[in-house]
Amino acid sequence: MDSRGYAMTAMSFLMVLPALLLVAVLFDISSIGSSSVSTNLASDAVLQTFNDVEGDIPILTSQVLMEEDKRVIESGESLSNSRKSLKDDLQGELNSKYELYGNSTGLKVKCQVRAVDSSAEPFEVEVNTTVWVEKGNISHMENLTQEVSITSPQCRVADPIPFIKCKYYGGVTNTTERIIYGSSLENYLNYRGVPNAWAYENATSPLIIKKCPYDPYKSHGKSQGFIILKNCIDNGYFHESSDGSCFLCRLEGKSTCPHYGFETFVVPAPSPNNTVNSAPCSSDHVIFNDTNGVSGTYPGNHVVYYKNGVYYFKLFLDNGHQNKYGII
Repeated sequence: MDSRGYAMTAMSFLMVLPALLLVAVLFDISSIGSSSVSTNLASDAVLQTFNDVEGDIPILTSQVLMEEDKRVIESGESLSNSRKSLKDDLQGELNSKYELYGNSTGLKVKCQVRAVDSSAEPFEVEVNTTVWVEKGNISHMENLTQEVSITSPQCRVADPIPFIKCKYYGGVTNTTERIIYGSSLENYLNYRGVPNAWAYENATSPLIIKKCPYDPYKSHGKSQGFIILKNCIDNGYFHESSDGSCFLCRLEGKSTCPHYGFETFVVPAPSPNNTVNSAPCSSDHVIFNDTNGVSGTYPGNHVVYYKNGVYYFKLFLDNGHQNKYGII
């Protein structure tokens, strides 16, 4: 090939070179774009999965609370450490749900339950977890504190205290909404030497824990004819109380505890006469306060909140509780 041919070949190569460079650049840009899309998809999957786990925790907590509550009620045996039992149960549920999760999605999910405890809001339980989700080189970790309601439609729990306290005194029965003591509460109080225990023969109290909507509480007694007090009792509501026990301590059989809790009324059976003026105070944390022998249970004065022409419907409340509910 003469010099002229070489020159033409070199020139042809130089003409083709920009096109080759352009193809290389476009390929590189395409690779970067593909990598970016892949990274974004992984990031979206990680965050979506994290949000799913965050939403699952209250649901599984509600299930665990109801299951432990049911076991205590059916057995009448209190939990020795409700916080540990609930923590271990919830950890087991989360492990079961997410243990095999990565096999089908390529995602790794870990959820450590740090604590299940009482909340500043007595009708809630506080759950503390650490959630970690990873896909490839993308990960997200966050510590969560969530408040789980014990009065929501998804978490209907019953009051375990009467089932625990009265187990060895005849036991209690229940309808869908009320606990029926029969002679068991009288037997329990008599065993402890509490005066006028017979006033609680055939007493009742609420089964399902429901927060009283009548706030302020003084409206109970200030209403005409005690109509709000009657509606509260008929509906079986519970009230915030610094003296009453929280739900987790109730699972341990404690009627009082250091946490901010709640109380309800143990309601004596209607009576055809109104001669009994004093009997154990009808607040449940007073009735069941056996932590110091009989000293925790003190008397209350009768309050007739309804009369149907034949029977007197009454509570026995001390001055402190009468003042709390606006009766005096």
